[in-house]
Amino acid sequence: MAGEIDATFLDGLLEAVDDDEVIRFTQDLVRINSVNPNLAAGSTEAEAAALVAETCRRAGLQVRSQEVAKDRPNVLCVLPGRRPEIGLVFLCHTDTVPILGMPEPFSAQVSGDHLWGRGCVDMKGGLAAAVQATLALARSGIPLEKSVAVAATIDEESEHRGAYALVAEGMKAGYCIVCEPSRNDLLLGCKGTAPIRIDFTGVLAHGSNPWLGVNAIQKAAVTALALSRMKFKELEIPELNLTIRGTLNIGVIQGGTQYNNVADRCSLYLDRRMVPGETQTSCLDEIRSLLADLANEDPQFKAVAQISRPDWHWEEIRQRGLNPAYTPVASPVVQAMRAAHQAVCGSEIALGYTNGYMDMDFMVNGLGIPTVNYGPGEPGESHTQHEQLRIDQLLAATRVYAVTALQLAGRTG
Repeated sequence: MAGEIDATFLDGLLEAVDDDEVIRFTQDLVRINSVNPNLAAGSTEAEAAALVAETCRRAGLQVRSQEVAKDRPNVLCVLPGRRPEIGLVFLCHTDTVPILGMPEPFSAQVSGDHLWGRGCVDMKGGLAAAVQATLALARSGIPLEKSVAVAATIDEESEHRGAYALVAEGMKAGYCIVCEPSRNDLLLGCKGTAPIRIDFTGVLAHGSNPWLGVNAIQKAAVTALALSRMKFKELEIPELNLTIRGTLNIGVIQGGTQYNNVADRCSLYLDRRMVPGETQTSCLDEIRSLLADLANEDPQFKAVAQISRPDWHWEEIRQRGLNPAYTPVASPVVQAMRAAHQAVCGSEIALGYTNGYMDMDFMVNGLGIPTVNYGPGEPGESHTQHEQLRIDQLLAATRVYAVTALQLAGRTG
């Protein structure tokens, strides 16, 4: 039963985790340039996927590749149990964001108690921990009732084609752990995100005669102030003693032709974070309603809003959207994680809900799989120029994953 750990096998399983191998494997992953090609040209996720596949194949796991896009495969690695169904799947991704000025991004250098490099936190540390936890289960020789799997997907940092492909294939599993960085706290939900672009149309004129034109940048500025005054949905989650709120951020402004022209066009890119009960459509309708009010006040105001992100070129994701998700505290995956963390770390696990988005959405909303997030690394290190991973969190997460997998897959006999 989830939440009850058989101490007979606990010591042997924990000893089956090879700390040096966990660190080396994480370094090997970080040394691979797998910057998402939708965000920056020059790399793919294929080499990272190949390393995961070969490592698991050598350990006797069943390995299958799923070609999602050209030279961009998902990899599913399965430690088989007595029954074929998957008791637990670790959901990871092989891509990273661009280097963004990070010095020596692929050095994977260990300095003190940290490991350095692009993607070590988001999320090659979590991927390495999931793979090594599954290999420790295999080495332990404990016979499993159900299978344990690692899904290493592409494109999480952009259009989410990898997770989308798992849903399209109809992957089945009892439970899922998303291995995104959470400082080894247990996060039961994620916000959704609606990427919205507002395009403003003005009238071009020379800057010396501004009254002859209509300045689209000024209309965008009025809109930006109005957006800052908007209030969004709040949701109480009593079992977490939390109130989560919808938010909006203006991330990009683009407009004008040159400094001495009246700008006849301007665009704002918005990041609208959603709580359960909100949808991409409802968020877009809110923005369109605001624009209609501004147009009623100003006959020269012309603006349209649509779903758009600078790095999105795939119509399927624009139509689907990226939705909020939540798994209740009573779910067996939550109870198994709590027990495993207590057994490994000797402390109660912290429960929470992330303001960020993750592919938990696809598992919960697309496949109906109860899913949580637990992973090594400080979330604030993600996407930064100083991304570095605490090694103690990496090693602890590996052991927690292994113990959780044993509970949810179950042993035979």
